[in-house]
Amino acid sequence: MTVNSLPRIACFHGGGSTAAIYKVQCEQLAHLLKDDFQLVFFEGPFERSAGPGVLPVFADYAPFKSWFTQDERGERADGSGYDASGNDGVERVWRLMEDEGPGGEWVGAMGFSQGSRVAGGLLLDQQRRAALGIPKPTHIELLFGVLCNGAGAPMESGAAEYITKPDESLNRISLPTLHVHGLKDPFLMLGRQQFEDYYNPKTATLYEVDYHHAMPWARHEANQLADHIRTIYKNSAKQ
Repeated sequence: MTVNSLPRIACFHGGGSTAAIYKVQCEQLAHLLKDDFQLVFFEGPFERSAGPGVLPVFADYAPFKSWFTQDERGERADGSGYDASGNDGVERVWRLMEDEGPGGEWVGAMGFSQGSRVAGGLLLDQQRRAALGIPKPTHIELLFGVLCNGAGAPMESGAAEYITKPDESLNRISLPTLHVHGLKDPFLMLGRQQFEDYYNPKTATLYEVDYHHAMPWARHEANQLADHIRTIYKNSAKQ
């Protein structure tokens, strides 16, 4: 199987980072998965200050980006803000993936820190549209998500407007997910809260590493993460 035909995983960087930085941070993982997946890195639309752990190592990678922005009321949960397209952030991301053109099937979404909210937003949008019979903005059908050192609610999409009454099945992600938590991460409690509040425990897998707010780098942990991703894909593809 050529690289261009390998299944694709969409990758979303953290707040105050860039696609190029996240690609560097995932170099070891990408190498371990080079025969299984193609990792494709996307960049947020909004400029902001450098995020945790970005400086001084990645100072030359400025300007730094975010998937969310703020107005006078605070952060915009749909990731829209001042984007001239008028589309919410989830629709924008689906479009970015479509614009990558022909290649392997899109099978997963992986996000680090703030990027976990983008990955979760795609899964939740897909799940809600299927349950409510809402037309999809794309032909992409994701099978799983990987959320690394995450925090916060999934990015909202326009599908939320169709929910007329409280329904946990429409607010809790049930597509298979893998959650990577660093036990030395100062934001660990936020990751655990994200895991508990927005994901179905029956379909969510937790993988804890003895590391800080960063992608797993120790060889054995990176190998285990790669194995977990292969497993979640294999199991998801059978369903």
